[in-house]
Amino acid sequence: MSDLIIKNGIVYDPLNGIDGEKKEIHIKDGKVVEKVNGDAKIIDASGMIVMPGGVDIHSHIAGPKVNCGRAIRPDDKPPEANLMKGKITRSGNGFAVPSTWKTGYLYSKMGFTTVAEPAMPLLEARHVHEEFLETPMIDKLAFPLFGNNWYVLQYVRDKNIEKLAGYIQWILKATKGYAVKIVNPGGVENWAWGKNCENLDDEVVHWGVTPRQIVESLAKANELLELPHSIHVHCNNLGHPGNFSHTLETFDVPKSIEVKRKDRKTNF
Repeated sequence: MSDLIIKNGIVYDPLNGIDGEKKEIHIKDGKVVEKVNGDAKIIDASGMIVMPGGVDIHSHIAGPKVNCGRAIRPDDKPPEANLMKGKITRSGNGFAVPSTWKTGYLYSKMGFTTVAEPAMPLLEARHVHEEFLETPMIDKLAFPLFGNNWYVLQYVRDKNIEKLAGYIQWILKATKGYAVKIVNPGGVENWAWGKNCENLDDEVVHWGVTPRQIVESLAKANELLELPHSIHVHCNNLGHPGNFSHTLETFDVPKSIEVKRKDRKTNF
């Protein structure tokens, strides 16, 4: 294995306290060292970020939604997508939705070390973690869903941020979750009544709250708890033509909320 020197890149390495510094990375026999001797292959990383491993902050790799994908795609097993068992690897299959072991191997091949599953239904949390246990080589974390939860809607309606924060804290502990995920706030609840929330001020049926209030309240509770991650939002109307204006409006909702966590620069 040839020695490598990665030059001119902007390095981020939280474990070693490196936060956006221009540094050289020397690699010998596949390991980072202080300095390589003799000839080495030079990689010019000008204008690029260099990290110990890739971090995918949003990838559906576990839970009911990927299993639904597997169920509706029994044909998703072309021969070229089959992974045969090796000396140290397990077999796997699936192209659109790879099996758990194959998912871990593919991410590792791409240089990723951490992947976040951004939509964990509370009642399926155990199964999400069971699939995590069968996904090798990468670190995994999951975001529980809060945007249409009845307890959340109740505390938002009552303007009780402290109880909302307490509920979030309990859910994160009970589900072993990492961050607050909000999907189509209020719109999923309205969907049960044949409706949707098409803008931030549409009212949620029977609750008298709006997507704007849901996002704002969960952002306030998130900062009250000083969680390591900001709220993670799947905006209303995502995927609909012209939705960019609604998304930009959603970005503005938590702007007035102070970020309490000192090692985090944003609340959204």
